[in-house]
Amino acid sequence: MKNKKHCTVLLSLFIACTLIGCDAKTQKQTPDSSTSAVSENDTVVTNVKERGLCFSIAQEYIDKGVILESASENTKGYKNIGIFYYSPTATALLKEANSIAQAELTQEVVMDYLDKISSSVRCLMEVVMVETTQYETGIAGGGKPEDFTYYTPAEVLGTHDGYTYIISVPELDDGTLNDAEAADYHACKDYMQTVRDTLTFIPVESGNVMPSFTTKDINGAEVDSSVFSEKKLTVVNVWGTFCGPCIEEMPELAEWAKEMGDDVQLIGIVGDINGENDTQHIELAQTIAQKANVEFTNLIPNDDFSGFMSNIIGFPTTFFVDQTGALVGEPIIGANVKGCKEFVENYFAGQ
Repeated sequence: MKNKKHCTVLLSLFIACTLIGCDAKTQKQTPDSSTSAVSENDTVVTNVKERGLCFSIAQEYIDKGVILESASENTKGYKNIGIFYYSPTATALLKEANSIAQAELTQEVVMDYLDKISSSVRCLMEVVMVETTQYETGIAGGGKPEDFTYYTPAEVLGTHDGYTYIISVPELDDGTLNDAEAADYHACKDYMQTVRDTLTFIPVESGNVMPSFTTKDINGAEVDSSVFSEKKLTVVNVWGTFCGPCIEEMPELAEWAKEMGDDVQLIGIVGDINGENDTQHIELAQTIAQKANVEFTNLIPNDDFSGFMSNIIGFPTTFFVDQTGALVGEPIIGANVKGCKEFVENYFAGQ
């Protein structure tokens, strides 16, 4: 059960758009605002800046199925990052699920895949960061480290930059892993002690700004992050060509963009385009935009957007960006043009 909520998100990234809207399709496993490099001893060193942590994971174990996932929040609402073992069975099931026609994706089918995948993915480590004042208040009130983590057991790893870090290396059963997968899983689990011993703190960097980027829009025009400086507020709509709700709201967005005043603009990011060479999705995005009479810019997310895009859990998601490139307010997940308009109105009313 402990892996099931994790896999609910994971599976929805691939196939749940027909049931609950449209969730993002994973393009790569890249932690937010992270940088990775391979050291001389064939170890991948990853700085996860939003979590203030540097992970060192040997390529040998990555090859076995160890994945350092994107920085996110756990189900208790605390900032975390996790390491998971993805078995070959889980990978095959995800690929199989992603190939199913949308018309065949009933609730029963989705839940069947969820059950199978959740028992073939195992959590190896969870690290949670809690503001130290909040942590101390919780402990003073009779709390314990496990109150902040999703997995147990848990203990304090250390304090850094005003945060208390709590680590959990759970003792999970083998689920439905076959003998070979179980052997790899246990080897990876044993290796987590080495990962813990080499875990180091780095400066915590906020993820509340848009990334610096230079890319092209779906019509081939070059666009860079200076585009935000042109208006006091930019509405950024992240959508996908596979996403029904995204496509349905596109004509309304197109009309709104034409009616916006001089201080605000609308920009789209087509989340399922995989770079400038992905002509299939670029042409599909062009067709969708043309049918909806879209005149606003729609960007192709390249590697400059990798950290930003890895934090998208649902399509469409709409962000609001000020003239400096900083994110303001809370993102709106789902098709909600009315809510976006209300935010813009309130934003300027408060200035």
